[in-house]
Amino acid sequence: MKRNCPKNTCKSDQIVKNGFFYRSNDSRRIQRFKCKCCGTQFSSSTGTLEFGQKKRRVNFLLLKLFCAKVTQKRAARIAGVNKVTVARKFDYWAKKSALKNEQFREKLAENKVTHLQFDDLITKEITKLKPLSVTVAVDAKRRFILDANVSQIAAFGHLAKISIAKYGRRKSFHKEALDATFKNLKPIVAKNALIKSDEHRNYYPVVKKYFPKANYLQYKSEKACVAGQGELKRVKCDPIFMIDHTLAMLRDGIGTFVRRTWCTTQDSKRLKGHLEIFIYYYNQFYLGGLSPG
Repeated sequence: MKRNCPKNTCKSDQIVKNGFFYRSNDSRRIQRFKCKCCGTQFSSSTGTLEFGQKKRRVNFLLLKLFCAKVTQKRAARIAGVNKVTVARKFDYWAKKSALKNEQFREKLAENKVTHLQFDDLITKEITKLKPLSVTVAVDAKRRFILDANVSQIAAFGHLAKISIAKYGRRKSFHKEALDATFKNLKPIVAKNALIKSDEHRNYYPVVKKYFPKANYLQYKSEKACVAGQGELKRVKCDPIFMIDHTLAMLRDGIGTFVRRTWCTTQDSKRLKGHLEIFIYYYNQFYLGGLSPG
């Protein structure tokens, strides 16, 4: 097995095997390498996101717990590790999941999406007076979550005046999040795809900007039923059922999305990382990755 020199100054044909070492934290024999040009020694784990980790055995268990509505403190008790370790593993999985999701979208470009559904999930940052919008897009045929972006929005309804009085006017970045989402979707969605959503006023311009030839259908929002985390609709036939079902699963899998809970998002950037983790786990392990055809 040939490896590149970490210094990136030597040719790969100068790399030779240089024995093994036993890694106790996951009971594996790891190949060592040596660069004959500069003398640098390294292993097959050098340069990976896992490099330097001491608790590799709990990585996959924590991945499942992060997607099972479990708090970090409770995850630490279940895994038998310190809560600081869990916080570090969260950052590790957020970075790795973002890379894996990007690679997954690149594979989807070979077999483009022909039926896209998207919608927004409303949540909060610390308080209901500081709402957030999560734009989510799914492949309606294969059920894959394609992308999700978090954006700050202004308070609305009866909380609008209270929010302005307490925190001042809150700028909305919903259009920017939609733009970022469709920028990622453009390479993997067919130009003449069927696209469905509700009648939100910000949707039509961005869809026509990126997919002018698409068959875009909008449907009036219906009242949600009690079940399904308040996302599934009461109607017999929901034309955007797949995105509504996905949003219900997000609310059920991520604790900060649950409607009536003491667990709230403290930082929108970390919420984005949690979404990346859920998308990776859902696409790769729950659905089993790319299906043929």
